[in-house]
Amino acid sequence: MQRCPSCRVTVAGHKSCCPLCGGRLTGTPDPASEVFPALEKPRVTGSLVLRLLALLTIAVSVVCVLINIAQGLQVLWSLFVAVGAACVWAAAAVGIAYRRDIMQNIGWQTVLIPALSVLWDRWTGWRGWSVDLVLPCICIVAMAGMVLLAVLCRWPLRTFAGPFTSVCVIGLVPLVLALCGVVQILLPSLLCAGASLVALAAVLLFGWPTIKGELQRRFHL
Repeated sequence: MQRCPSCRVTVAGHKSCCPLCGGRLTGTPDPASEVFPALEKPRVTGSLVLRLLALLTIAVSVVCVLINIAQGLQVLWSLFVAVGAACVWAAAAVGIAYRRDIMQNIGWQTVLIPALSVLWDRWTGWRGWSVDLVLPCICIVAMAGMVLLAVLCRWPLRTFAGPFTSVCVIGLVPLVLALCGVVQILLPSLLCAGASLVALAAVLLFGWPTIKGELQRRFHL
């Protein structure tokens, strides 16, 4: 059987490294002593879905570019289609990467979607819709979705404290933009900031030990 010199334990089966410390093993593997059944690899993996989506994005973009060339290049509408398809692929990639952690998924989507919206707004001639509407609405929906999921699934705060706190902090950005005069439509930003402040207060008042432990774990305090 295999043995780990660092942990001083024997390891059943055929392992490439020590399951405790990740170090190198000595001895001869003994597959007959394996105590865990072999797991079948899924036929459809996240990586495969992501590659298929990338291929579909490229195919749609190529077809649109060819049609645009055939019709004439007076209006480059195919460029908007290609960039839009790339944005959809980016959002899908984040969703697939964090498909096993819905709270982390929501948190990253809260960052990605407003960021892409700001880039679109800037690229198409700044009109402010990205910060007036998209950013505060996404934050409100994300906070409400996290709370609803936590209540329905009965998840304790420690399982989603980090993503929820991050979304609440992002929800204060519209207030900062409003104070700086960037936001033209104030109501969504004020509602988002109010919801974020109330949510942060609730988390700090009723879950400070959990938040403190999460900060210590993430920042090695």
